[in-house]
Amino acid sequence: MLSAARKNQLLELMQCLNIKLTDEIILDEALTHPSYNFESNREDAPDYERLEFLGDSVLRLAVSNYLFDKYKNYPEGKLTKIRSYLVSDDFLFKIALKLQIKKYLNLGIHEEKNGGREKESILACSMEAILGAIFKNCGFNYVQEFIYKIYNDMSINFEEILSLYNSKEILQQYTQGLGKDLPVYRVIEEKGLEHNKIYVVNVSYRGEELGVGTARTKKEAEKNAALSAVKRLNLICGEENE
Repeated sequence: MLSAARKNQLLELMQCLNIKLTDEIILDEALTHPSYNFESNREDAPDYERLEFLGDSVLRLAVSNYLFDKYKNYPEGKLTKIRSYLVSDDFLFKIALKLQIKKYLNLGIHEEKNGGREKESILACSMEAILGAIFKNCGFNYVQEFIYKIYNDMSINFEEILSLYNSKEILQQYTQGLGKDLPVYRVIEEKGLEHNKIYVVNVSYRGEELGVGTARTKKEAEKNAALSAVKRLNLICGEENE
């Protein structure tokens, strides 16, 4: 049974998300990290992992349908790249932060002390679990509309997403036109605690810095640095082009 305080929390979250679930328990489950049940000696109680599994499939289908209808002239390759970003942990983390999901998580004491409310993996998984909960309680059409609204509110630049995937290749092709040297990527700063690091990477060519990127993995930071460089060099257009 949920406490009165927890029910009020879940009601507040539903109001913030502009959704209405008749099953409060399934929403609570979507916000429950395994550490919470483990430390509460409730190891048989459900956590968000099963709903996360379901939400992942719901999200991929909804996003695929969204892109298929929005970009009728895009080939499969472009649609796949955009979808890959829109269902990534990085993007789900940004959505979860915007929606203040961290306020409503059930975490174990140790996970709480380790900064669990700020961890990309936990927030991304819980976001997927919430989608799974909405689907189970309200059906696919309802959760699809919820997803569409979120993505429309995020003001996504789809051409920039494509540029992000191709930016390292674009930059390398440009530098090869100048000579045999290749762009050099280097981590110039690491921010945050060990479990929640932010990497700052710069890319240079023949000693000249061309761009800087920041992300939660070195690989993504390199992509962002390359994107910064190709924009600075006017190798891509920064505006969305439908």
